Amino acid sequence: MLNQILVVFGCSIVQAFMSTFLSLLLALPIAHFFYKFHFFGKKFFIALASMLCIMPTKLVVLCIQLFYGATGFTGIILAHLMLNVSFTLYIINATYEKFDTTLLWLAADSGASSWRCYKDIVFPLIRPTVISIGLLLFLLHFASFSIPLLLGGSLYHYTPEIMMYNMYSEGNNWAMFLFWLVRLAIIIPLFFAHNIFSSQKAKVGSIPNPTPKTRYNPFAHSFWWLLYGLLVIVMILGPLVALVVRSCDVKVFAFFSSLFACATDPVLGVAVYRVIVNSLLLAIVSGIGSVLVSFFIGVLEFKVKNKVGQALVSFLTVIAFFVGTVGVGVIFAYLSYGKFLSSFFIGVLCHIILNYAFAYRIVRAQMILYHPDLHKSAQTFGATYKKAIWTVALPFVFPSLLRAFCVSFGLSLTEVGAGTVLQGKIGLTMPMAIRLYRKSGNQESVIGLSLILLGLVLFVTYLFARKK
Repeated sequence: MLNQILVVFGCSIVQAFMSTFLSLLLALPIAHFFYKFHFFGKKFFIALASMLCIMPTKLVVLCIQLFYGATGFTGIILAHLMLNVSFTLYIINATYEKFDTTLLWLAADSGASSWRCYKDIVFPLIRPTVISIGLLLFLLHFASFSIPLLLGGSLYHYTPEIMMYNMYSEGNNWAMFLFWLVRLAIIIPLFFAHNIFSSQKAKVGSIPNPTPKTRYNPFAHSFWWLLYGLLVIVMILGPLVALVVRSCDVKVFAFFSSLFACATDPVLGVAVYRVIVNSLLLAIVSGIGSVLVSFFIGVLEFKVKNKVGQALVSFLTVIAFFVGTVGVGVIFAYLSYGKFLSSFFIGVLCHIILNYAFAYRIVRAQMILYHPDLHKSAQTFGATYKKAIWTVALPFVFPSLLRAFCVSFGLSLTEVGAGTVLQGKIGLTMPMAIRLYRKSGNQESVIGLSLILLGLVLFVTYLFARKK
């Protein structure tokens, strides 16, 4: 047991460090390019980055296998890069947008080189964000489940989440608890360090950005920017293109045709449209639930003034991270044995617990911008306290609630450790159906259902981008 703990945790830490380091290394130059220049298609690439953030992991695995043909340690890192380079770019670009480009112009007029401007002016401003996102990426890679499970082939590729799932499947609850304790000892200090730097991030964003950016011209500016950008685009979007090209197949088209026939699928045992409907209902209801929980916690945070109450509210926002996706699945699996809840609501509650922490951070980012004077001004003009809430406060926060719903909806379409533990207890979902198709060797159905999943993610991303 001790040997397994050392191997799994040691390899997970190495894998998480490499995935995090490479994600930052690839994203930082692109984020700086976005900050420094204006170019055709910039908004499209930012919207695309937000799409890749919520791509289902099984879809990412399929894309990596089709494009790179990689498995093992290399495949796991490539899959993490496909997901998180865009996520890193999206977060750092949001911080960059709060800066004034005249900072660089003034430094350049003083004779500073581009590297000196970046090292002495820009990077110190984004350092809290870079450290914060680096710690968060490490935690996500360390707790990864589906990607190492599908692409890994040995103990050296497993993460603590996978080992906890294996121990649970074997009925070895004490070993599972031991892995959870060691995992917790690593996650807790890193998570609190992330929160410290994440809170510093707000101090950076008070500088306006009124100055128009320079339009990039490869003949007038460094040609290396273009080459580097093309390299990252091929590396991240190449797997998606491979999926689309591979879908141009008669058997894949036959799978899409079978959807309209509403016939029972021999592998799934039910019609495919019922799987899609179940996934959509689960995502919609759990998305609404995640938004309501996050809004309630946000209001509670602003209402509670004593330190004990604030500490309890802060703890509410990190419970899911501490318990872990497999841990959440195990808890709800025990609830399902007692028949306390229906299978659908078990799935809804499970997704809410896993997703509300992300929704809360989106809602809170908007709520902290709400100035109390807005509320007082409405009351000065004759509005009651309740009417001021409905006419001023809620319209101000409402766009963030929509964004939080879109993100929660997209996350609910993915399958993590909890979904694997619960399996049929929450009804058949699209990620589960993809797993069954993979086991049966039905690659065309895997590709067809993955494209449907990709289309839903694109639609959610479109709504997310509109509400910014």
